This record gives sequence, C-alpha cells and structure tokens, in this order.
Amino acid sequence: MWEVVAGELSGVERERMQAHLEGCARCQEALREIEAEKARVLRDVPFERFAAGVAEKLAAPVAPRRAWRKFVPIAAAAALLIGIGIGRSGREGDGVRTKGGTSTRLYQKVGAEVIAVGPDGVVGTGPLQLELASPDRAQAVLLLVEGNDASVLYAGPSQAARAPFEWVGPASSATLVTVLSDQPLDAESVRRAVAEHGTAGVPEGSEVIARPLVRGKR
Repeated sequence: MWEVVAGELSGVERERMQAHLEGCARCQEALREIEAEKARVLRDVPFERFAAGVAEKLAAPVAPRRAWRKFVPIAAAAALLIGIGIGRSGREGDGVRTKGGTSTRLYQKVGAEVIAVGPDGVVGTGPLQLELASPDRAQAVLLLVEGNDASVLYAGPSQAARAPFEWVGPASSATLVTVLSDQPLDAESVRRAVAEHGTAGVPEGSEVIARPLVRGKR
C-alpha cells in the first residue's frame, strides 16, 4: 500500500493494484488512513521546506524518490514524508568515494537552511540526511556506528537510497558506514558484524564507504 502512496508502481503493477483497490473495501480504507496520516504530518511537520532548501541551495532538480525507511529512532514524521526529494550537488568533494565512483553525501538542516556537510563531518543538532550517489552495486546498507554500537539507517536497493535521521546519542563522534553489494544483504547481520569488527566485518566482495560524524556547532 505504501508503494501506491509513494507512486512507485508503474505499468502492469499499477493497473493490477488499481483494479484490486476498486473492489477491496479494506484496502480502500487503509489507503485513506495512510493519505490522512501523510496529510497530517505534512501540515504539522513541514519537512518539505527541508527538501526545497536543499534543491535551492544546490541548484538541482527535485525528483520523486523511494519512501524513506526508518530503523533507528528518528523524527517519526520524516519516515512518513514519502516522495520528498533532496537535490544533489554533483560536486566531487561532497562525499567519500569508492573506486567504483559511488559516493555518499550528507545534509543537515540548520535553522531555516539546509547545508551540505563537509568531509570533516562536523554537524550540529539539526536533522540529518545521508544520501547515496551514483551507486554501482545493486544493494546497500547504511549504518550509524558509535563505538561498538551500530544502527541501521537504511537497507534496500542502492538506487536513490537515502536515510533521514537525528544523531541523538551521547558520543562526540561516530562513523557513517555504507555497505554496497550486488548480492542481497542481511541488514541485521551486517549491523552486528560492523559493530563487532568495524568495516573489516562486511561481507566478502562488498564495497564500503565510511565518513566521519563529529559534533560541533552549526
């Protein structure tokens, strides 16, 4: 049902779902509830300004994206704001880059503005979003690692992968680890392995992107 709200279905799948909805009162009610909740969140927590701010700052077009997935305590509203795009800068220095050309980019909301976080990873207390750019592997797991503790921010297809989150732990520094693979990744297994062994614990054949996260003043 979330795919319907997010506009992710196309072609035969969309037609099949539409035909099912026309005759299923239960699914119609579920869809109405989701739409109502989405409208409430958009009204009460206008994160669309967050997305619009990035697009304006980086002069990039906003495109519909996959629904955000929530695995750690983040702003609950962010997980419901389906399809809100975050612009990309296209600058080579915006993230840590693998040999294959994949990079990660980190954005933070600071007051009314949205800024791209530099390679030093210094951030304040505002909402953050990690985005995967130009992935050359099919699957991705995005992790927030604090010491021996790791949390899954996103797990799924690497294309358009993004993870909104708030860094609220007590640590003064952390690491954002992205694991990429052409094979399916078990997010929980990857999380445990990275928490215990660091990036050396990722599945064999995977690519890894690691970037620092440091508490500062923004």
